[in-house]
Amino acid sequence: MEMELQQQQQQQCPSLDQMAVFSPGTSEPPTSLHWFRLDALRLHDNPAFTKAVSYGMRFRAVFIIDPWFNGNYSGGPSVNVWRFLLESLHDLDFQLQKVPFNTRLNVVVGHPLLLLPQIFQKWNVKALTFQASQTSYESMHHDSIVKMIGKDHQVDVNPFFSNTLYHPMEVISANDGQVPITYKHFRQVIQRIGKPQEPLHLPATSSILNTLPPSGEIEPPLGSIPTLQELGFDASKALYTNSWAGGETEALCRLFRYGMSRIESMHDPTRWLLSKDALSPYLRFGCLSARQVFSQLQQFASVSTRGQQLFKQTAKNLLLRDFAYLVGSTTPKFDVMEGNHLCIQLPWDTNQEFLSSWQEGRTGYPWIDAIVRQCRKDGWAHFMARQSIAVFLTRGYLWISWVLGKDFFHKYMLDFELPVSTVCWMQSSCSGFFCNQVESFDPCLIGKKMDMNGMFIKSYVPELAKYPSEYIHYPWKAPHYVQQQAGCIIGTDYPKPIVDVCEQGQLCCKRIQSIMSSLHKVFNES
Repeated sequence: MEMELQQQQQQQCPSLDQMAVFSPGTSEPPTSLHWFRLDALRLHDNPAFTKAVSYGMRFRAVFIIDPWFNGNYSGGPSVNVWRFLLESLHDLDFQLQKVPFNTRLNVVVGHPLLLLPQIFQKWNVKALTFQASQTSYESMHHDSIVKMIGKDHQVDVNPFFSNTLYHPMEVISANDGQVPITYKHFRQVIQRIGKPQEPLHLPATSSILNTLPPSGEIEPPLGSIPTLQELGFDASKALYTNSWAGGETEALCRLFRYGMSRIESMHDPTRWLLSKDALSPYLRFGCLSARQVFSQLQQFASVSTRGQQLFKQTAKNLLLRDFAYLVGSTTPKFDVMEGNHLCIQLPWDTNQEFLSSWQEGRTGYPWIDAIVRQCRKDGWAHFMARQSIAVFLTRGYLWISWVLGKDFFHKYMLDFELPVSTVCWMQSSCSGFFCNQVESFDPCLIGKKMDMNGMFIKSYVPELAKYPSEYIHYPWKAPHYVQQQAGCIIGTDYPKPIVDVCEQGQLCCKRIQSIMSSLHKVFNES
């Protein structure tokens, strides 16, 4: 699948040899190039983009479909993730065609380290701007290589950090040059720094027009944005899950609606579970900046008590995100177990049957299955729901590595951010970033607490749609005549539980306690 997808991408997006060849005898004017990256698909609060249009040179913009995006995660991201990305690119292209930019978004495919030198030559690039990567330790190394390539081609390379509330070096400097590796320590450092900077606004149109040279007619892009069909997907499979439309324009509209909606539903957990107003997909693709969200929701704090509660919770989530990016970008091999010095090396089991049942939402536990199916269908789930399926897969019941759960999220979740997801999975599996207190998550009890009447379960597990609420969380306990009336026989139309949560839960709990005891002993002796 991965090879086919990359070949189909290359048919639509040009390779270097296919890029436009300029007419003989013409010379390209000096060009400032902005490289839109996967986590910065916006114009607002984008200091790299603002810098690019201030050079006074011809301005061009490019997005590179990097084969890394496909990864090695069971064929790469799902059709829904690609749909969101393509919609975000179309929105950018539409905005760039307007005054004062009068340009197009050029889309090419390939490895950036190979593409950029040739783009520099073809367009006579004198300045390159982009958002610096904070995704991983390894990606930050790639950025340093881009700087060296720019130096070799006499290109002024300017990366900017704008993905998080705080510049990572600002946090490290405030902590005497050390990375705080616990969230508690991180918060203490942040308190010394103070509030984050306000979001950066684009200069006025007239100011940009005075800076950019006359552009004339808008040139066609070197490579157009591919369609889902051209990427090898069945586009119809993405239509029914179009809960989140991609793009900065939609993101900014949703930001205000988000505040109003969350204030209204603050004490209704079922509405949280079924909500389609989340901002996290827009943060993942950089259609919204963290600082813009912080600034906007801060305004709600002055309106009402609920507004204050919403702002505090949002600020906490954004700070947790900052912490994850800081730790993830400074720790080699952070998203895997082997070589990750922050990860406890738990001896996970290998059980393909259990893993497949979990991945397909066929565990026999309706709360777990509904969440997994929501992830596959919508690409989103509430954080409490995510924690439930993470604990169930790992240290709670199935004892399967958190890395496989993280890979599942990479494939399906619209808001998958590598360092954030890694921290959450390590924490849920007791592999790192957790307190001494290890909570248990009974999938039936937590389901009843969050979805008492089973409305959420019935939305994603239609086999159980006619089950009475008293059995919706324990369908295997329903008398046979109730199962017949509901049109769903357990073991035939819906699976029996793959494990006994009492027995398996106790076994996994003993394993965790034994491992933690050994670790404490080693720690105390060292």
